[in-house]
Amino acid sequence: MGIILMLHALWRWVVVLVVVVALVKFGLGWLQRKQPDLMDRRLTLTFTTVIDIQVLLGLIVLIGQIISSTLSTAGIEHVVVMLIVAGVAHSTAMWRKRDDNTVLRNNFLVALVVLVLVILGVAVVGGWNFG
Repeated sequence: MGIILMLHALWRWVVVLVVVVALVKFGLGWLQRKQPDLMDRRLTLTFTTVIDIQVLLGLIVLIGQIISSTLSTAGIEHVVVMLIVAGVAHSTAMWRKRDDNTVLRNNFLVALVVLVLVILGVAVVGGWNFG
């Protein structure tokens, strides 16, 4: 189980990197009133995919912690917040077929909410502790 937890801990950096790239790309596109292009659609897919991979790894860790009776209250809070993150990230599907600047605005706002929730959710379990 340790290796899955390590992968889960490392993958968060991929999530953060993709979310920051999405914030920049969607934010610039929105402010410049551009129309969403193929790169925006691919970035949205990448955005949700890296979060889905993280959720899958997290669910494996959760099952392992339940089986070994090591699940803490902070762990439960972390799971709840991160499942909300996954739901919010997938909300981009509601407007994916639109061809106007609203897509970039909405995707930017989703990425912003996801980033804030990820920071909070990881902080709950002390995941930003570098010491």
